[in-house]
Amino acid sequence: MPRFHAADLKRLGFEFFATVGVPEDEAQLVSDHMVDAGLLGHDTHSVLRFPQYTNMVRQGQVKPGAPLEVLSEKGGVIQTSGGWNFGPVTATRAVELAIERARTRALVAVTVKHCNHVARLGRFVHIVAREGNLIALLCANGHGSDLAVAPYGGRQRRLPTNPLAVGIPTKRDWPIVLDMTTSMTSGGALREYRNKGMAVPEGSIIDASGRPTTNVEDYYGPPAGAMLPLGSPLVGHKGFGLSLVIDILAGGLSGGGCSQPDPPETGNALFLTVFDIAAFRDLAEFHDDVDQFIDWLKSSPPMEGFEEVMLPGEKSHRIYQERQHKGLDVDDNAWDQITALARELGIAVPDPVS
Repeated sequence: MPRFHAADLKRLGFEFFATVGVPEDEAQLVSDHMVDAGLLGHDTHSVLRFPQYTNMVRQGQVKPGAPLEVLSEKGGVIQTSGGWNFGPVTATRAVELAIERARTRALVAVTVKHCNHVARLGRFVHIVAREGNLIALLCANGHGSDLAVAPYGGRQRRLPTNPLAVGIPTKRDWPIVLDMTTSMTSGGALREYRNKGMAVPEGSIIDASGRPTTNVEDYYGPPAGAMLPLGSPLVGHKGFGLSLVIDILAGGLSGGGCSQPDPPETGNALFLTVFDIAAFRDLAEFHDDVDQFIDWLKSSPPMEGFEEVMLPGEKSHRIYQERQHKGLDVDDNAWDQITALARELGIAVPDPVS
């Protein structure tokens, strides 16, 4: 796989998006979002999506420049619409709005509809946690669409992967960032398995007949298979239940819609809550408690196959430090798709790291 400096990939993404008419600030934000995902180890939401996001603009799915519109505001509850701009742009603005409102309120809840794919959810709660005094919880559904996961006991797609992210500030160099799907795998991971010709881990997907399979093509079909809920096969009801709740919070409260047959639109609907730690207790005491809790967890002797206990967000922080120095790998199939689009648009691609 070719390896590239992150700065070169960020320039490339910016040129892709700016060339198809995206305002420069938004083009840079989306490119940074994707490359940073790769730097943090989330390759499934990184530069392999440059062609997808560029083509979403060319096909009219993304409306560059659309503002975040506040539809209603009552107390700390804010209903918004992204106007079908890029998901990372809309989600960033929703987070910034929540942070601003949290300066005068203990608790803020923001819903978002008319929002395209937001990519890595963890980025947005990380922004909140960096404030030092705020905790964020963010969940997303597919705006009624993007069906990929079978319900527990079913064999046909009825739900998206319905991710959940939580950001909590710490006294460490990294905040706690939980970023997870409620399915056994993700759409980005399946795309990566397909690009690399890899088998899907057992227990992650089923074929159209409901039989377990490791062949990624059984998921794509035709006829299409499905992902399984988190915890499958033994406790898949837990992932299914969590996914159901997220679908209602994100889709039902925002008006974007719960998962449904023949949805009118595709994208992400969001439900974000941000709350001020100081409204609950002394901020310094909270940080001390969390720091001692982290020490306690990490003091557990590692089991065989592990070197240490690592918390959500810690491993990504370490990967980021390494990849910032060494560069970012891009799988060959993804790079072929990127270079083909670059030739079409007349954009020069960077040279790999020697």
